[in-house]
Amino acid sequence: MGTQDKVTLTLAPRSIQKKKVRALRREGVIPAVVYGRGFESTLVQVPQKEFENVYKKTHGTAVIDAGLGGKTLPVLVHAIQRDSLTGRILHIDFLKVDLRREVTVEIPLVFVGTSPAEKEGKGKIGHEATSIAIKCSPKNIPSEIEVDVSSIADKHDVIHASDLKLPEGASLAHGVSEDKVIAVLVQAKFAEEAAPAAEVAPEEAAGAAAAAETPEA
Repeated sequence: MGTQDKVTLTLAPRSIQKKKVRALRREGVIPAVVYGRGFESTLVQVPQKEFENVYKKTHGTAVIDAGLGGKTLPVLVHAIQRDSLTGRILHIDFLKVDLRREVTVEIPLVFVGTSPAEKEGKGKIGHEATSIAIKCSPKNIPSEIEVDVSSIADKHDVIHASDLKLPEGASLAHGVSEDKVIAVLVQAKFAEEAAPAAEVAPEEAAGAAAAAETPEA
């Protein structure tokens, strides 16, 4: 678990709006907006390939040094609107952050270790969450948070949000309960019964993610 290296991205002012932005997309340019506390919302655009390269490095959790009009702005990728069929990025919301103030970010969970219970065939580890919202300094945003499942030795063992090792100075975000279940042992017979439902889960999850994205302003 650790913070990510700083990355840079070049933004350009944008005057084209509404339906005319389709022409930008055909040219490989993504329309976007930058906004934040005490910062006037600004329409911008960014080359698609450049943004995708940066997004692969940050996964949307690291502060980006965005160059705009001769200035450097610390921003986070706040929301991405995608085409529901192709997955192509249609619009990006960048949040300009104050490096002196804490921010709330969604961090992916990475499950590590081996559960003694699973090793003994008592069941399989159920991942009840794939990410967690935390509040921390923009300078100390982790790229991921590890969940060590080796502590699950029998059916009574559960890993809660309160068990996660967060970066120094970080805390669970407002609304995230310490009792939130992160991982639990799913006993063998129940795991088998749940298999058919698990097969459709990825599609359902993808649909939920798409619905949660912020529509283009």
